[in-house]
Amino acid sequence: MSSSKTIKTTGTKFIKIYPSVEKKQFHFASLSTTTRKFLQNLKDYLLKALFVEPRSRVVVAVSGGVDSVSLLDCLFLLRSELSLELAVAHLNHKLRGEESDEDESFVQSLAEYYSLPLFLQRIDVMKYSKKYSLGIEETARIVRYDFLKRVAQSFAANFVATAHNLNDQAETVLLNIIRGTGIAGLRGIANRMELCKNVFLIRPFINLSRTDIEQYACERNLQWREDSSNLILKYTRNKIRHVLIPILEGEFNPKIVNNLAKLSVIAQNNYKIVSSYINKFLEMILVVRNKSEVELNLENLTLFDDILFSDLFQHITNTYFNYTLSFAQIEELKNLVHAETGKYIMLSQRIFVYKNRQTLNFIARDDDFHKQVVKKIPKIGHAIWKSFFIEFEEIHKEDFRTTDDKFTEFFDYDRIEDEIIVRNWREGDKFSPLGMKGSKKLSDFFVDLKVPLYKKNEYPVFLSNNEIFWVGGLRISDKFKVTSKTTRVLKGRLIKIKSNE
Repeated sequence: MSSSKTIKTTGTKFIKIYPSVEKKQFHFASLSTTTRKFLQNLKDYLLKALFVEPRSRVVVAVSGGVDSVSLLDCLFLLRSELSLELAVAHLNHKLRGEESDEDESFVQSLAEYYSLPLFLQRIDVMKYSKKYSLGIEETARIVRYDFLKRVAQSFAANFVATAHNLNDQAETVLLNIIRGTGIAGLRGIANRMELCKNVFLIRPFINLSRTDIEQYACERNLQWREDSSNLILKYTRNKIRHVLIPILEGEFNPKIVNNLAKLSVIAQNNYKIVSSYINKFLEMILVVRNKSEVELNLENLTLFDDILFSDLFQHITNTYFNYTLSFAQIEELKNLVHAETGKYIMLSQRIFVYKNRQTLNFIARDDDFHKQVVKKIPKIGHAIWKSFFIEFEEIHKEDFRTTDDKFTEFFDYDRIEDEIIVRNWREGDKFSPLGMKGSKKLSDFFVDLKVPLYKKNEYPVFLSNNEIFWVGGLRISDKFKVTSKTTRVLKGRLIKIKSNE
């Protein structure tokens, strides 16, 4: 996973279908020797490597392709031996018109054939891709994992199984090498990872080649559907699959897929050592850690060799933001550590990193920049509000100088409460613009400054004790200005965040 972004699929349908037909039963005695051997190896892998305990509840993600259809069939055949409770999950991305709908119908027929509950959702990925300014592939991945989490919770599942295989692993390693990666990226796809609390995503086929899986499907006379989008070479992964790997196999090494998969295992083992050291390192430098921010102590950070920074930053973005850094981004972060206060970089449309005096702050922005957003900020502190990074700090009065910078303002420290509210403007808002006696409706103030209606929600409005003291980027309130009687000065600063993408 490469990004921590949350996409809110409001209005889409989440459907549960429970077939009324009797449960089908299959007997191992009726299976071929080859199939029984295939299933026995898979059973051993489920128990010993993926730690799937008997009587577990498992959601099987089924797209309709040969891999996922084979996985569903395998788990169904092993269901009695392992006392598994199974359900099928299918997400219709609405990307291929009738073909997508036919995939949906096919998976529904599979669920009926196996007499298993089906969890189905239809999401217009293209619409959300445009709304959140993300690529199609990334958007599809984000909504897919969100869907699987909700299915797992609805089914009270212990595991969600996907059909990633050895070839997918090799492609992922190559993709990460091309983008630029370290040990973290060479790990490729994990065979087991926590999807959400008490639910693990497992990949039972990760050590099996696509050829092995297709042979199983043919042996079992399974039917499946081919996804035409897998042939479109504008997608990087498809180009790696259909162009790069055949060249590497034909002209360099016919075992390149297996060798890349072995490399991923070596990287996974090595990364456990690196990760253990990084976690100990983090204990010394981590100041804040929550769902939207990681704050590092710069003084302690700079005590360590720069060589650790690559793995440290990769660990932070992978662990807390589900985002994988490129080499170029790692170099940017290294430079940021030694940059002057106030510098920042955007790692993605959402992840913002800011250099403060004593800290380096990784912050996740709000998902929807156009909605009503209300945030609380300490009087001495910082936050992200829509497309602005906000910082308040106390300065010595003798350092106070007026400035033409409309994004930097100064206030009488003692007039402002310890907690500041920042929000959108609202009908009925009033404040006292600097240099004016009395108050004025904020709507009239916007009209005076010729602020277009569609831009009014882009300006942060700051309140102390329910009174507006700053319309960010436009004007402060006369009641909160610095005067000759002021003894302490509060400096407010806005940084307009611009994505590097």
